[in-house]
Amino acid sequence: MARVISSLQKITGTIQNATFYTIMGGDTVYLRKKGGPSKSMIKRSERFAKVRLNNNEWAGCTKMGSIMRIALGGTKNLADFPVIGSMNAIAKKIQNTTIDEEHGKRSLYLSKNKDVLLGFNVSHKQVFESVVRVPIRTSMNRETASAQVIIPPINTEMYLYNFRNLPYFRFFVSMCPVSDMIYDEAGKKYVYKFPDYVYYEMGKASDWFPSNAQIPEQTFDLQAILPEFTKLELPVPECITLVLAIGLEFGKVGPDGKPTPVKYAGVGKVFLVC
Repeated sequence: MARVISSLQKITGTIQNATFYTIMGGDTVYLRKKGGPSKSMIKRSERFAKVRLNNNEWAGCTKMGSIMRIALGGTKNLADFPVIGSMNAIAKKIQNTTIDEEHGKRSLYLSKNKDVLLGFNVSHKQVFESVVRVPIRTSMNRETASAQVIIPPINTEMYLYNFRNLPYFRFFVSMCPVSDMIYDEAGKKYVYKFPDYVYYEMGKASDWFPSNAQIPEQTFDLQAILPEFTKLELPVPECITLVLAIGLEFGKVGPDGKPTPVKYAGVGKVFLVC
């Protein structure tokens, strides 16, 4: 992959066998040239046996990356860069820690590598602590599948950095489960070790507040209550990791006269991984 650093930086699209493109969160134009081995060669040639193993494992990484992105809750909508790429890369790091399983079928155990998600920020331009300058208290309990977030009173003039100069803001919190990923020999694919928890999300949002006011203490209590058809186990199974994320988004006055979110105007972070 090459970067374009000339006056051609305004070009995107395909010209003959070259494709010019940009990446979310940046203005740099990249150049990718078409070519390489065919799909048939990769699928059948002995030369690409290791590539096939790597591709098989990468399918597990992208599946894990997708569910970790979902675990960011509402904060993922504030991202100013391609979060899924970062999540896929984190998933690959997790997979590389599995050294006692066959190459091409290695499991992904987030439950054994929880720190890789801790502190993840969904924004590159602003981080959570630079915008929300008060100490937030958090706790999570695997025995009851519950969490609590306490945001102290905020003097917005001193402790809120309104980097887009917008009139409103609000908080939201979420607690989401992520299952470890294992390779299913029968189905020849990666599956969730405990699928009943997958895609479940518990989230709450505060009211909209003026960006130039004294904000009272906010307390959020989250409790996992799954539909009856699921097989909820308490305490939470070891193969399930609970992810607690907190976000702040700024808003403006919408067409109906009520506050409405502004795209990319906010910050979010993973505060706890349990």
